[in-house]
Amino acid sequence: MKYLLALTSTIIFCIASFSHAATVNGTLGVTAIIGAGCQVNNSNVTAGVVNFGSLNFGSINTINAQNVDAQTTGNGSGSIVMECSGGTSFSISLDNGQHFAGGTRAMANAGNASILLSYALYQNAARTIPWSNASPLATTATGAPDTFNVYGRIPGGQSGVTSGTYNDTVQVVIT
Repeated sequence: MKYLLALTSTIIFCIASFSHAATVNGTLGVTAIIGAGCQVNNSNVTAGVVNFGSLNFGSINTINAQNVDAQTTGNGSGSIVMECSGGTSFSISLDNGQHFAGGTRAMANAGNASILLSYALYQNAARTIPWSNASPLATTATGAPDTFNVYGRIPGGQSGVTSGTYNDTVQVVIT
């Protein structure tokens, strides 16, 4: 009887062990929603305002008949770097600056704000497409970071310009 009881217990234990060893198959749903959106890739953000850097014309000895050109280069150096979902349309406009006068953007002399140095901003290196609120750069994103340089020109032949540092601030609006 002892042997029969031990054998019965062993059989019950083995059956119980097999009943817990089961394979369960199932599914798991995985979802991602990619919206149409953009982000500005720039490292200089303070209180929600992006500082794109500057467009520096450098030191100029004299304003004579020739134009003085400059351009921004790269992230944080005045260029606008956008990363958007592929196919997203957006536009970038530049306002007229703080010292717009006579239909022209101008930089003011830091020592005498009434002395202005005219300049213009462009969307292309040939400086044939002006960049303003009225003439924004409109494009469709590729899905990879896109860099938009700002091209500037100080037209030659300006009179009344004295020595000093000239500055202006232009607002960038991306929609």
